[in-house]
Amino acid sequence: MKSKLTLIFLLFASISNAQQMEHYTQYQFNQFAFNPAVAGTKSCIDVRTGYRFQWAGIDGAPQTGFINAHAPLRFSKRNRNAFGPKHGIGGQIKRDVFGPFSNLKLHLAYALHLPIGRTWRLSFGTSIGFIHTGFKTADISVETGNDPAVANASQSFTVFPDGKVGMWINDKKMYFGVSIHNLFGNRIDEISPQARLQRHLYLTGGYKFSLEKKWSIIPSFFVMWTKATPIDFHLSALLDLENKVSFGIGLRRTDAITAQVRVKLFNWISLGYSFDFVISKLAGNMWYTHEITGGFNSCSNYGSSSTTDCPSFE
Repeated sequence: MKSKLTLIFLLFASISNAQQMEHYTQYQFNQFAFNPAVAGTKSCIDVRTGYRFQWAGIDGAPQTGFINAHAPLRFSKRNRNAFGPKHGIGGQIKRDVFGPFSNLKLHLAYALHLPIGRTWRLSFGTSIGFIHTGFKTADISVETGNDPAVANASQSFTVFPDGKVGMWINDKKMYFGVSIHNLFGNRIDEISPQARLQRHLYLTGGYKFSLEKKWSIIPSFFVMWTKATPIDFHLSALLDLENKVSFGIGLRRTDAITAQVRVKLFNWISLGYSFDFVISKLAGNMWYTHEITGGFNSCSNYGSSSTTDCPSFE
């Protein structure tokens, strides 16, 4: 029971002045979740979904589910020279639960894509939506019937606007992106006067190196920073065979060594699984993290490097 309360108060502290945003081991295949400028970078509708079980075995540990989709925005043939497939739109739904807290996030995104040179593309995007944050004291168990830490708490929720901005640049071999989340820095007085959503800065990038016999290797990085926390990063490397199957390993600074596998089915469906081996203090209790993802797009190049001329995702 004490360990459960400890987890809850640690989670509460993270809402008050630390990281509140979810992160994914398979970030390479879910770039739109972090950067609205990715919207419309494919030539068709692209759908991603997944579920993350963090620290499996701990009561109240974080769990995150998501689904997102984006597509190019095309206009009439008469205006195609002026606009063409240089705009993108998308939408995201995410829900995460950790201890007595829960968040439901809905966002709509728009991106503008500008060609620079023969192979490079520069994109800018923005996303607007809202966050529904809830707190349930019914999920808190205490050893005594009148714990002063929770006696005056009540079930509550709040809804507030949210915004993101991002920039993305890529060619056929390399990509780099930067984005900012929680633009408005909303306070959550219903939970605590000190509870505030921290602005998050994300940086991501990668490069594709071609190997023999149709294999390639794609090293990449993912960096997250907030004013209230140290820099967190995830370094990964994917070994890919013709966009049919890929294997990856990685290191997250704060707590885990990661492994992942992804396979392509029927040319338009992809399935992925990743496993985080915890190396932080939690490792003594053998708690692991699992992530399952799926993708769908109708313009997939099975046996080719990418549908976006970019090595960030198939």
